Amino acid sequence: MTEITCTCCLTGEEEEEMKHLFTAYDVDENGMLELDELQKMFANFNVIALKEDIKAFFERVDTDQDGTVDYDELMAYIEEIMGEKSTSEEVVDAFNLIDEDGSGEVSHQEVAVAMQKADVGIPAEDIMYLLEEADLNNDGTISFSEFRSIIFGL
Repeated sequence: MTEITCTCCLTGEEEEEMKHLFTAYDVDENGMLELDELQKMFANFNVIALKEDIKAFFERVDTDQDGTVDYDELMAYIEEIMGEKSTSEEVVDAFNLIDEDGSGEVSHQEVAVAMQKADVGIPAEDIMYLLEEADLNNDGTISFSEFRSIIFGL
């Protein structure tokens, strides 16, 4: 059974991923994301959102209102939403329900079986695609942080 001790914090690995993503989309390398850079990030992650929604998100994250989002602002936002959402006992309970062997990680097979039992109406090949996308470190299993990312789209 998975125990979550610091749900509002990113793991070192997750923070490194965030730094890498931030710098990858900081095209002009000024240490800040402008609205157009954020829009490209959303597009590359196939996030379907209106420009107005992306702009509203940008304004929400741009806490100093300087027209850019720096790494600290982005991390503060991520920490805030993870602190709000990832403490949900339902997410932990769902993960533990799928993690039938109690290993703290779920195999692609465990997730596929759970989704079939839940009769979510998603074809098996689409489920496998989602699992491959969710398995960020390609180890064949989904950790709680990867699972949380699926649930909250982080």
